[in-house]
Amino acid sequence: MAVVTATFPSVSPTGEARPLAASAIWSIARDVRRQICGGLWPKPLPADTLIRRVELLVINGIRFEPVWDCGNEVHDELGRPVAGACEYDSDSPQNIYLSLNPAVIGDRSDLAASTAAHELGHAIFDGPASVIACRSKSRHVTPDEAHFDAAGPKNEEYWSEYRANEFMGGLLAPPDLLHRTMVRRAGEFGVTLVNGSDHAGKPGYPVIDGRRWGMGEQDVLLDDLAGIFGVSPSFIWVRLRKYRLVTGQGRA
Repeated sequence: MAVVTATFPSVSPTGEARPLAASAIWSIARDVRRQICGGLWPKPLPADTLIRRVELLVINGIRFEPVWDCGNEVHDELGRPVAGACEYDSDSPQNIYLSLNPAVIGDRSDLAASTAAHELGHAIFDGPASVIACRSKSRHVTPDEAHFDAAGPKNEEYWSEYRANEFMGGLLAPPDLLHRTMVRRAGEFGVTLVNGSDHAGKPGYPVIDGRRWGMGEQDVLLDDLAGIFGVSPSFIWVRLRKYRLVTGQGRA
């Protein structure tokens, strides 16, 4: 079991979390992964391990006990099924409630891991604000897999989902860990690497030459990395773009 602690100067006097740079979120996620796993390695962090290991959260000095529910259906405010949810209720101020919907997730271990990590991100970044703002209830829902790369207007809801998504990515596939693994595996599939400096990965390591990366090579490498990290190929592709580990992709 692990007591996961995190501190970040992002809570305003009104209780709302201020925007954080992606790099800051990834750093927090990396530290949380260390606490959960006792170190970093290129292996999956499956949902059941995450749920079993995170016994207590201490976020900006506020203590929460995560209560997970992975056996019941979860719906949004309109009654539509969703993949997961993170909820706070002032009637139980010591708890944060995290749910995964088996009816939506099915037998996809990659989707379970992504959803669990996303909801944990909400617990870390949004839970303390609910306490400080003295809210009676707060709820964040994850409709489906597409939500993990969703964009929208930069309002409070946008930043909340952005933080949860970037935490999810940084927890399940940290930039330096993904980069090292990518470089090692790229040679197995004939993927061309070039020098790169403007990236979030391992300093001094090359990146993929996006101009010479054929679709066949791309599919094989993405599938390979997805298997190593226990996520989907689309998850890996988003992370490679976010971390700027492929040239010509801009800043996702």
